[in-house]
Amino acid sequence: MRIRATAVAATGALALSAFAVPAARAVGGEGDTRITKVVVGGDNLVPVGTSAVTFDVSVTATDDSGIKGAEAFELHGPGNGHASTGKPVCTQADATTSTCTASVTIDPKAGHLTNANAGTWYVDARVDGQDGGYQDKENAGFFYLQRATRITTADATPEPVRKGDTVTAAATITRVDWETLKYEAYRSPDVSFGFRRKGGSAYAPLPRGSVRADSQGRVKATAIASLDGYFRFSFRGASTSARSAGGGDFVDVRGATATDTTAAAKGAPHGLDVTFQDTRLSGGNITVGTTTAKKTAFSFTLRHGADVDIHAPDFVVGLELYRGGSLDEAVALLDAARPTCVDSPSEPTILATCTATLTADPAELRNDLAGVWKTGIYAIDLNGQDPDNPEDPSRIGLAKRDSAKDFPLYRFTKLTADAAPEPVKKGRTITVTGRITRASWDDGKYHGFSSGVLAVLEYRKKTESSYTRLKSAGRVADGGHVTTTTPATYDGYYRLTYPHSWITPDVVSPGDYVDVQ
Repeated sequence: MRIRATAVAATGALALSAFAVPAARAVGGEGDTRITKVVVGGDNLVPVGTSAVTFDVSVTATDDSGIKGAEAFELHGPGNGHASTGKPVCTQADATTSTCTASVTIDPKAGHLTNANAGTWYVDARVDGQDGGYQDKENAGFFYLQRATRITTADATPEPVRKGDTVTAAATITRVDWETLKYEAYRSPDVSFGFRRKGGSAYAPLPRGSVRADSQGRVKATAIASLDGYFRFSFRGASTSARSAGGGDFVDVRGATATDTTAAAKGAPHGLDVTFQDTRLSGGNITVGTTTAKKTAFSFTLRHGADVDIHAPDFVVGLELYRGGSLDEAVALLDAARPTCVDSPSEPTILATCTATLTADPAELRNDLAGVWKTGIYAIDLNGQDPDNPEDPSRIGLAKRDSAKDFPLYRFTKLTADAAPEPVKKGRTITVTGRITRASWDDGKYHGFSSGVLAVLEYRKKTESSYTRLKSAGRVADGGHVTTTTPATYDGYYRLTYPHSWITPDVVSPGDYVDVQ
């Protein structure tokens, strides 16, 4: 955000000042104080339009002695964004657990907010226990700071229309520009096209109803007229952009019968006798560098009733990588695939193994997309209905599993180690220097970075096959530099290691051999 929010009152009311630099944090902890949960804005979504938005940051923590209090929470995100809350107020849940809450206000009119600040933000928090223990944790939680979006009321034509004819609907989606404080055309998002029957209470997405906005934010979609009702467009959001829905436009369908209305009134899709289990991700994570797309295999088992034909042409299985509360509430999508399902040799009538390959291309990624993602799986059985115009929603079978597998999406990281002098006399000091660099998906380069996380120095004798820990190599300094020393003992190899975080995988440098004389 190129801002720092400075508390001016204990209530957490904030004033924003440009280009301030946050103080360094001494992360770590003592005792058994543990941060267990972070919630921002109620649902970890913070949409901001052209007016000020105030939201709460709540951190839950436990300690055997109870929670004494917390320091102001630090928020940081893309575009050098930074803000601080006011002093948190802690509410005790029981003798060991409390939730500490503070508010922060972001005002695009006064805070020098830029469009680059939209995306994934992280919360740094320190909580103190009654017995002197504490935990000071970087990236204790995350949320999405989103640019607000708007969709105009759909214009569906012709009106009226005869049953079976085509209805064409159009609308425009715009997104706030925090730098001009105006809503501008939102180019290229996928927008859903939905329908609500007359007398119904909810919109249902029309099959194949996702359309992409053009360069002017315009969307257009068609459907077959079957019932009187309303057509509208909606956007389910992304990490940088808030969800929104336009108004519905009513269309009178001539020739629709009472039977049609009765069928539509039967309700929503019913539960499908399908369950998903044992979701696996090859390698346990997805690590992507700057040039090569990473293909990752997912697999899961699908158990179904004997009367469910998973190989029927109108039966669909899908897998999506998403962020949000559930597949229905996804705020960002990474990739999607149609898995291939093969009947199990042991139980071919009720069990299948499904596999899918998903691709993460660095050319399509941004740094704020690194972190934890979820795997969602679904199955749809249309039961012989037209996929473009299913007249009876109650005949559609639906099964899904939210968060079937959580996994980290990492930015590929490199670590070097150089031990000197070489050779060295026994008992003299060896200095080991290294540098850690991480892929930037924003510019396609590797950059050194500082970190409060400790690197570790390891050693392997010339005559041995495995490394052992020697000591902490200290925190990673500006530019990604690490320097540490150790006494020379025997001929052998020295290397540095760095543990994983939300966005960085475990990384180990090559070993550097030193001849000890």
